Amino acid sequence: MNAADLTSKREPLPSSVIDLDARLFDASRFPLVRLRRRAVQPGYAFAWCAQMRRLLALTMPFVIVTEHDDSETADDTRIRTAWLRAQRTQLAAYCRGIVVIEPRIEARATTREALRRATEGSGVRTVVVSSLRVAGELAPVLLKHSGEPAAPVSRSRAV
Repeated sequence: MNAADLTSKREPLPSSVIDLDARLFDASRFPLVRLRRRAVQPGYAFAWCAQMRRLLALTMPFVIVTEHDDSETADDTRIRTAWLRAQRTQLAAYCRGIVVIEPRIEARATTREALRRATEGSGVRTVVVSSLRVAGELAPVLLKHSGEPAAPVSRSRAV
């Protein structure tokens, strides 16, 4: 089974998925959602956060697939990292994983470490793969993992 198999067996996309900013995300194969590489321009992190909020609002499992981009600014990385950590509960419930494509074998270890630092504390599974084909094959595996039910954001629990 790969991501193409998911599209033939799923229900029609909710209109809010279709309304994602197509310049930033490709949700045509939802629950596999692709971040478009050309969207990664300086200052894109705010739009990324807004679109991620829309994805989480669907309350449906999904997997993000993106290509590694060395040119992401430090500010964008900091903003996205902080957002991932702040949304930990909802991400754990609905985002089954972030898959990063890095075709250069010699760069995968560095990419994996950068991804680990960026997503540390977010509760999201992360994987670095060699191609979109491998990402598409991995997506159903990640989607089978059940997420934690989202706790109400306004409530906190003392431990």
